[in-house]
Amino acid sequence: MIKSRRFTPVLRRRTGFAFGLWPGLRPGAVVTAALVALSLAAGLWPGQAQAHPHVFVDTALTVELDAQQRITAVTVTWVYDDFYSLLVLQDMGLDEDADGRLTPAELAQLDGWDMKWIEGYAGDLYVADATGQDVALSPPQPLRTDVMEGRIVTQHRRVLSDPLSVSGASLRAYDPEFYTAYDLTGGVTLMGVVAGCAAGVARPDEDSAYAEAQALMAQFPEDAEEVPLMGHVFAETVTIACAPKS
Repeated sequence: MIKSRRFTPVLRRRTGFAFGLWPGLRPGAVVTAALVALSLAAGLWPGQAQAHPHVFVDTALTVELDAQQRITAVTVTWVYDDFYSLLVLQDMGLDEDADGRLTPAELAQLDGWDMKWIEGYAGDLYVADATGQDVALSPPQPLRTDVMEGRIVTQHRRVLSDPLSVSGASLRAYDPEFYTAYDLTGGVTLMGVVAGCAAGVARPDEDSAYAEAQALMAQFPEDAEEVPLMGHVFAETVTIACAPKS
């Protein structure tokens, strides 16, 4: 059975609205339009063009552990790519002098812009137990909004509904629809009671990932209104190993 859902732009999932850069175009549509045009020129059908990411986010995770070697919360840092940051700032009428820095008043206006998530949006963070079942996370707790060298930086914290043993647990940051690509360039940091614990990041084999993604896309007809859910194929997997407690 093909698992898919109707395509929803990333900013509509997060905030409930879409930008008005061009009438009828979704966030990042300038990039999308260019990629679609190139894809059509190369003989690809539109669904294949949509299956590529259009927003790129450098990501960092800070995982909180308790004295029982359990995950209790995760702080997520998103650093949006230059072009997408520019689109957001322009649409909000910020940084009109284009110096890549915001005034305190402008930062106050930007604060929380990507934290007003609509119901059902998982926040592109998935924490799974040893059986592979995703656990419940709290709504985001906004911590920080900034602009650094023209790139929007936001940070928020998610609390697990129940502490989760690190044994067999995994964390992944990805957009199921692959509209947004997350890369753990900021790494993974452990905080709390972390003595004897270390985090590891496993990256998918690139050739295998692209082959699986192509197979998923091939199952969709050219006129499909949905996109294949393939973000997990390219997701990095974080695991935490702790030495046995003495």
